[in-house]
Amino acid sequence: MKGSLLLLSNFIKHPLQVGAVAPSSKFLANEVVKNIDFGSMKNIVELGPGSGVFTKEILKRASPDTRLFCFEVNNEFCSHLRKNIRDKRMKIINAGAENIMANLSSYNLGEVDCIVSGLPFRNFPVQMKEEILEGVKGSLKEDGRFILFQYTNGLVEMLESYFSDVYRTFVPLNMPPAFVYVCGK
Repeated sequence: MKGSLLLLSNFIKHPLQVGAVAPSSKFLANEVVKNIDFGSMKNIVELGPGSGVFTKEILKRASPDTRLFCFEVNNEFCSHLRKNIRDKRMKIINAGAENIMANLSSYNLGEVDCIVSGLPFRNFPVQMKEEILEGVKGSLKEDGRFILFQYTNGLVEMLESYFSDVYRTFVPLNMPPAFVYVCGK
């Protein structure tokens, strides 16, 4: 199934789990990945890769020794990623973001360089948001980055309670327009 149709059908079936009705634009993907230092960041996590727009951009720019761990709860998206992105640097983990630390430790990873997220935080209960952000912060190296996009502007205070450095940009050329947050420990 084509990525855009897969995304729309899963949004209809799982509206609280899937936050978009259409794939992210190249403008949004570029804004997210431009914040990744591919020269030094070798272990990258993607939370909620969906149909793989950001996954493809990360792999296109990453060095041959980079490892990308994609956490996806939706089985259809996992199958789509396996079928459409064949890259030995990518590992698909069929698990939720709230389990990031336990899953990374099974790969002998204590901390990673960067975490990219497309998760629809606005759809999650507060406790789940807190669990995910605790896991993200605990999984990042001291100089690591957490980069996420959202379609709402209401996450700044919560992010600032977990990260010392938070800045935000706006990407109008996306449907819908989006905010990109870049967070450092």
